[in-house]
Amino acid sequence: MAPETANGRYSITLNGQVLKIDPAKGARITSLLLDGQDFLTDSTVNDFNWGSTFWLSPQSDWNWPPSSEIDNMPYQAKIQDNAVVLTSLKDRKTGLVVVKEISGNAESQSFNLKFTVINESDREQRVAPWEVTRVHTGGTAFFPKGKDNARGGLLSSTSVSDGIFWYVYQKEKLPVKGDRQIYADGAEGWMAQLNGDRILIKKFPDIAPEQTAPKEGEVELFASEPTADNPGYVEIEHQGAWQMLKPGASFSWTTTWLLRKLPAGIDPSPGSRNLVDYVRKVVK
Repeated sequence: MAPETANGRYSITLNGQVLKIDPAKGARITSLLLDGQDFLTDSTVNDFNWGSTFWLSPQSDWNWPPSSEIDNMPYQAKIQDNAVVLTSLKDRKTGLVVVKEISGNAESQSFNLKFTVINESDREQRVAPWEVTRVHTGGTAFFPKGKDNARGGLLSSTSVSDGIFWYVYQKEKLPVKGDRQIYADGAEGWMAQLNGDRILIKKFPDIAPEQTAPKEGEVELFASEPTADNPGYVEIEHQGAWQMLKPGASFSWTTTWLLRKLPAGIDPSPGSRNLVDYVRKVVK
């Protein structure tokens, strides 16, 4: 499907689904619509952390905030071979450049996101790719459990059933102190977020625990602190292998997004076997 452009922004449409990208806002995905309903949060929920972005891992290399050049400053953008190709500025601290190639596949009804990290510095450095997507609160995230035990302050809202790790957003169980995160090893190369009758499935290369960046997880979740007038947001995140980049070298990493309306008759509750079976059929 050929991307469309208007007012400097890009959109890709697939049979009732629309993915929108703003090069001026760090080339982030600003919305993901299904029949007009946005699966992602926008800047009214949080004016810094919204939509879907790309970071470099581990966070211990940069603490906070993330690289402006990669997270929120303008990217150069063009349409090439039915993909939107977006190139960041060089990160001032590391000398790394990120290229995003985003396209739609009509046959599989999926969006494909290819991230390329280029080392334009004069030194070797080790880095992992990291996709961070903000969704509405009140849903359920789930993924196949990997080898390592999960850790983090959200564990009281999680369970494991038949090898599937479940996180159910529960406002009353959010930690008052400490982190509001989950760090976990996944399996099978997918994770899913169910909000109401809409489900977003992410498919990505599975990695082993020893390939994960220090103090990180292959799959990560974060729940922001809600306020009286703001429901907050949940981040569904996954990372690729932590690898060495020589000067001038690069690597690429791909995620596939599959957004669906949950078919009638599928039990949406945590632990549902036919919900997991449905996801596994979609990602094949």
